[in-house]
Amino acid sequence: MRFYKILLIAFLPFQSLGQSIDSLQVKLDSLSHLFKQIREETSYSKRDSLNNIFYSGFKNLLKHQETFEFSFDSIRFGKLKSPDGALKVYTWNIPQPAGYQKYYGFMQYKLPSGKVKLIELKDSRKEIKDPRNEQLDASKWMAALYYQLIQFSRGNKNVYILLGFDYNNLFTSKKIIEVVTFDNNGNPLFGLPVFNVDGKYHLSRIVFEFNARVSMVLRYIEDSKVIVFDHLSPSSSEFIGDLQYYGPDGSFDGFKLENSEWVYVRDLDLRNPRRERPKPVDAPVDIKEPGFLYKSNLFGK
Repeated sequence: MRFYKILLIAFLPFQSLGQSIDSLQVKLDSLSHLFKQIREETSYSKRDSLNNIFYSGFKNLLKHQETFEFSFDSIRFGKLKSPDGALKVYTWNIPQPAGYQKYYGFMQYKLPSGKVKLIELKDSRKEIKDPRNEQLDASKWMAALYYQLIQFSRGNKNVYILLGFDYNNLFTSKKIIEVVTFDNNGNPLFGLPVFNVDGKYHLSRIVFEFNARVSMVLRYIEDSKVIVFDHLSPSSSEFIGDLQYYGPDGSFDGFKLENSEWVYVRDLDLRNPRRERPKPVDAPVDIKEPGFLYKSNLFGK
């Protein structure tokens, strides 16, 4: 009976509760209880049904401008806020049979007028043919659980980078470096060719894919303005390009912010993250391409 009372409170129309912060907090509390039940539910179908209720309720809550100032600490999902205070991002996942996932997300973006725009993110991973180069809108989202947000300037515009994780499937996981910009109407564009790889490639997005049973470091170091990540290599030369056999090889690479673009740097020395190892003068010309340039051959993807 208590469960149904929680759902009833979650879906009482805001007109009956009023527009006060206290009434919005009541809504948030009920959604927090519901999200906890989702995480504890073991049935896939029941979990999906509960999530549909949560999604609608959370969307209705975010429509209220006041919620831009909410921390949402009581809901254990991904939540990030940009340094300039203009962007908030919420993401979560719902496990599916056979190791697959469904991802859900919202953005709140504060326009120069002060109005907060709500943006729904639609998981469209299967529809994206060229993830390294495609520029996408909110209806075609390269879904992930975002855990770090970086902001930099390009011209007179703020650009946001999101570091994210995707469970993908039973064989491989992914980590993603996503770029987001906003137009004058507050519409997001995902993907921007700001990643310079040896002057040969200018990529709009970086996707790492690796063995699902291993962990990969991907993090931003503010002091040195570097996105650091494990260098991924196959366990044997015969598995080059077969990403279910890729994992960290003990070395670290990165993208360093230089003149409004992120330049690929090999062999970072993490004993002192402020300093990069000097490149050998006689470095070979034919350098192996970094692992994020390979395309998965799993299931024809």
